[in-house]
Amino acid sequence: MKKIAVLLSVFLLSTAVYGQFGIKAGLNFNSMKDFNVNELQSSFEGKTGFHVGVLYKLNLPLGFALQPELMYTQKGGSIDLGGRESGDIKMNYLQLPVNLQWGVDLVLFRPFIMVSPYIGYAIAKGDGFKDVEWSNLNKFEYGVGLGAGLDIWKFQVSGRYCWDLGTMSDFKGDNFGEGVEDAFKALNNGKNRGFELSIAFLF
Repeated sequence: MKKIAVLLSVFLLSTAVYGQFGIKAGLNFNSMKDFNVNELQSSFEGKTGFHVGVLYKLNLPLGFALQPELMYTQKGGSIDLGGRESGDIKMNYLQLPVNLQWGVDLVLFRPFIMVSPYIGYAIAKGDGFKDVEWSNLNKFEYGVGLGAGLDIWKFQVSGRYCWDLGTMSDFKGDNFGEGVEDAFKALNNGKNRGFELSIAFLF
């Protein structure tokens, strides 16, 4: 019992010395790749989304840092559904990125590069999906991001490009009418890509 208490104390002390909690927010500039239904390919319009959440940064030796995050993030865009009114096909996710950083401490600031594998779970959908059952959508997402950033005092500014490796939907319905059905089924191949620009404050 004493050993466990000692180990826990050491962990908490090292967390206080080498780690920082923080809040983070920013913008997502998304597009969708591998999406193609004849002329509807050109009708997809990416839209600006957002992300907001919390983080924990653990400083490691040799310039490395590990920064897991818990984010609420919005991805997607809109599409002309077979000549009807454009539909909002955004999805909102609870996302867990884990950023592995490497940088150089230059006293007043620290530039770094990072690789960011992530997983997510969809918790809300846009109006374009209002008639689509959740069973036709892929709630789980996963992917990887590459980027860079700069630590200045307690602030962190970063940007990364993210690739979703899973598709947005698994559409099997047939009650949307000709053209519209094909448009939704094309989302079975659609994968979100995009650039994220963020700012964080570390406590």
